[in-house]
Amino acid sequence: MHEFDYHTALNPERSVVIEACAGSGKTWLLVSRILRLLLAGAEPGEILAITFTRKAAQEMQARLLEWLRLLALQPEDEAREFLRQRALSDSEIEQLLPHARNLLERVLTAEPTLTINTFHGWFLQLLQKAPLEGGAVGNFSLLDQTSALLEEAWQSFAEDLAEQEEDPTASALQELFRGHGLFNTRALLLGFVAKRAEWWAYTAGQADPLAYALERLRRELDVDPEQDVLAEMQQDPVLAEWHSEYAQLLGKNTATDQKLAAQLVDALALKDLDQRFATLCPVYFTKSGTPRVRASSPTQAKRLGAHGEARLIELHQMMCDLLYEARDRLTAQAVYRFNCIGLRCGAALLDAYQRLKEARQMLDFADVEWRVFQLLSRSDYAEYMQYKLDSRYSHILLDEFQDTNPLQWQVMQAWLGAYGAVGSRPSVFLVGDPKQSIYRFRRAEPRLFQIAAASLMRDFAAARLEQDRSRRSAPAVIQAVNRVFAAQPDFAGFREHGWHHDTQEGAVALLPLAEKPAQAEEEGADDTVPMLRNPLQQARQEDEDVRHEQEAAQLAEKITAIVGRWQVDDEKRGPRPADYRDIMLLVRSRTWLATYERALRAARIPYLSSRQGGLLDTLECSDLAALLEFLVTPFADLKLAQVLRSPVFGCDDSDLMRLARGEESSWWQRLKALPEELLTAPLKLALERLAAWQEIADRLPVHDLLDRIYFEGEVLQRYRMAVPQAMVAAVQANLHAFIELALNMDSGRYPSLARFIDEVAALRRAPEQESPDEGLIGDGGNALRILTVHGAKGLEAPIVWLLDANAAPRNESGYRILVDWPPEDVAPRHFSLVSRKAELARAREHYVEAEAAHARRENLNLLYVAMTRAKQALIVSGSTSGKGGESWYQKIQAGLQDSGLGVGLSPAAVPPAFDMEEKPSVALEQNNLPVPPTGRREPFSRLDPARHHGIQLHALLEWVDMGRDLPEQKEPLQARLGLEEAEFAPLWAEALELLRAPVLQRFFDRAQYQAAWNELGYQGGDGEVRRIDRLVEFADCVWVLDYKTGGGAVDDPDVLAAPYRGQMNEYRRAMESVFPGKPVRCALVFPGPTLVEV
Repeated sequence: MHEFDYHTALNPERSVVIEACAGSGKTWLLVSRILRLLLAGAEPGEILAITFTRKAAQEMQARLLEWLRLLALQPEDEAREFLRQRALSDSEIEQLLPHARNLLERVLTAEPTLTINTFHGWFLQLLQKAPLEGGAVGNFSLLDQTSALLEEAWQSFAEDLAEQEEDPTASALQELFRGHGLFNTRALLLGFVAKRAEWWAYTAGQADPLAYALERLRRELDVDPEQDVLAEMQQDPVLAEWHSEYAQLLGKNTATDQKLAAQLVDALALKDLDQRFATLCPVYFTKSGTPRVRASSPTQAKRLGAHGEARLIELHQMMCDLLYEARDRLTAQAVYRFNCIGLRCGAALLDAYQRLKEARQMLDFADVEWRVFQLLSRSDYAEYMQYKLDSRYSHILLDEFQDTNPLQWQVMQAWLGAYGAVGSRPSVFLVGDPKQSIYRFRRAEPRLFQIAAASLMRDFAAARLEQDRSRRSAPAVIQAVNRVFAAQPDFAGFREHGWHHDTQEGAVALLPLAEKPAQAEEEGADDTVPMLRNPLQQARQEDEDVRHEQEAAQLAEKITAIVGRWQVDDEKRGPRPADYRDIMLLVRSRTWLATYERALRAARIPYLSSRQGGLLDTLECSDLAALLEFLVTPFADLKLAQVLRSPVFGCDDSDLMRLARGEESSWWQRLKALPEELLTAPLKLALERLAAWQEIADRLPVHDLLDRIYFEGEVLQRYRMAVPQAMVAAVQANLHAFIELALNMDSGRYPSLARFIDEVAALRRAPEQESPDEGLIGDGGNALRILTVHGAKGLEAPIVWLLDANAAPRNESGYRILVDWPPEDVAPRHFSLVSRKAELARAREHYVEAEAAHARRENLNLLYVAMTRAKQALIVSGSTSGKGGESWYQKIQAGLQDSGLGVGLSPAAVPPAFDMEEKPSVALEQNNLPVPPTGRREPFSRLDPARHHGIQLHALLEWVDMGRDLPEQKEPLQARLGLEEAEFAPLWAEALELLRAPVLQRFFDRAQYQAAWNELGYQGGDGEVRRIDRLVEFADCVWVLDYKTGGGAVDDPDVLAAPYRGQMNEYRRAMESVFPGKPVRCALVFPGPTLVEV
């Protein structure tokens, strides 16, 4: 494999196109290129970098500033090495080093600033600077979510047509409803609106777009809408003779053919031509629409004679050809009629949607792209805007170019193509990977990468480079990638990948598929009469499919075996035991996500799940929505019950039963009427706070009201106390996201709480991709991540588990828009509507076949992205499936066959000191409490010596492994604490004394307990974080141990334990809520060692 040419790639004077594989460091290349441009003297305002997500743009900006800060502050030798890594020679480094030291200030103070933006963000900037007559956006705002406005446009569209029964569009809509139903009609028309950019490009410049589109379709189908195909067939006397002769021959053949002969005779007797044709076709064709097989055979020749058999086969072939041609002409007519009414209604709905946006002064992403395209290529101001761009930008960088859509490329082409002399052209740096194009549903066109590369090589003398060496994945993972994709005929252009870390350990495991349980034979299955059941008394017995539950159980079991035992390579800390945070679970879709989450919760495995559009479905946000609804409608009893049971008030079932027995009309009235002696503390608190919040609900903006509720109701603290520690970060993030939602909706200016509630309800009904996502978690702590493959793009993890990998890819559904837009063309070549699969027409089959080929390639791209997220280990699992089609699991299995990869799930070698049996604490690194506003933090070295000693001993007791030889662990543990021998020796002796004491053996011997945790953190009722030194779970009880290591031997343990009784009782109460079925016992461990139960 050739070495990558970094000198050419980072040369600021060359235009470059780079096709870089997954994990090869594309972001590093882009930011390094920007740095080299700045070092070469480019002004920050002359640089334009475009990527596809705001997150990627922010990451590029942050990395650039971080590098510039390092260049400004780090020692000169380190700065020289930094520049040397970016392909600068020693002489260039010495010359540019003083300049590099000043780049940070230059970039931060530059006017205009360096531009790192998304395509849509940059397009908006262009429109804001355009002349008013040229398409400037003025006061228009960008519409991120369109579903609510589309719903409003649909309602307006339908209501307007309902009042205009004679309107052609109203008639067309009614015909769609009658022939295809409301659901399919709505899906089709909303799909048309989703393809509005393609429609605008297809009909651009036409006075009557609808007539233009229908005429192009008519010519392509080669159809005469007025032709009476069946009547012309009926008038042909030869056909009647052929049918009669064919029927006679069938009557002499097999019993099946004799039935077909009778059906043929019956069909010819029918007067209705449509019924006759529908009855004739099954005689000649199978149910799938293919001609019946007619071949010669000795027995058939004996029945019909040689001449009769030959004539039967000849007639069959001639009639099939005629009927097939007639059927195709009928289908073409049906397609044309369907498009006549469908395109008319789609264009009308699009007009209603555009008018609604115009009235609201809003633009969506498609509007922005189309306006910029017109501005730079077709308007009177194109040359003016191109001149402004030419004078502003001299260096253009394009990231993730495989995700570009045709319209975006047309914009760039219009700009770049307008440059004149070679000397005035900008440098262009284009990076992408067609293998990672997975956003076809967002109109991404990976074929544009090759077209753009050829254009830049031709017009800008760009160098073409390929980077196929992964800096992310271990050799085992890359070998698996090479074997799987080299064997895929639909994965053209794949080149064998190399790896950067030659010695890194890795593993690929293909787990057995979860099987559907075999049906047990019922007793009495051989009896003659089955038992009847009374459906009112006995439910129907159905076999439950638990394959995904089995896969989920296997997932939880294997993760428990991996964490703490497998070794991962940490870039900062070196080799260490695997944590939950090192594992990423990937799914293609969210269909079975809840099943996997249930298994993880049951196994007490902490996880973070990025549910798209799932914020309003979380329990905590559902509670808050119920609270707001109650404030508007106090008679909503179910909402009040939900609020009372939520952590906001913490009422129990007995509290709700008190309200249920009341006589007043609503629960709120019953709560207010409860006698003082029946008001428990939670009910009293609820009564006071709900009454106070009702008074201000109609006076404060929604955000301010929620802010008051969060503060007075201690919402964040109460939810933190109520949920498992592993879920605290996610729940807190969701609560913050909910209040942020109130601020983001119309900038927090909703005139009433009722209006906000209506908007929340609308968002619940919105598609997943437009509903608000769950809150982003800054630090998820020690928890694994569950992501879709789309959501994991750009991410990585030491251990990646691909779930449900045996699921078959989804097929294209009916009632969609069929578009053919070759990437080299300025507009689509074809635009039509598809109804049922049977109504396709031969003229459109090649478009559908091309669409299916694109879908197959993107399915492989998804698999490539999924596999290349893994740094060290890739695990693949799934369940058996009855559906046809080659799944990801099957492709990986075929690729790894006879390779020695994917044959097991054995851990890598783990240093003895790190192979811990105890479950790692998931709470140690989570502390969401704010720093106290007063006081100062004492450095560790200045702590009280006794306290310092206690902290070190606690750490040692947490890390030591009782399952291994203790003397062997001394040296690595001493290194881990960073202590000299003189300081570590007494500490080690004290730890051994505790661990080997007979009175404490049961708490450290793995054979005697079920589970154990060290330094277990939890949230107390006052909001403070407390830590239990050691928690040990036995079969019949739970023990809490607290080490008291100060002082010497104990004379009177009970007297010494007295000051700690309150602390231990607090531990007991907290753990009783965690282990409700077992008694919790607490003990202090004093020097000696002495165990004192409290």
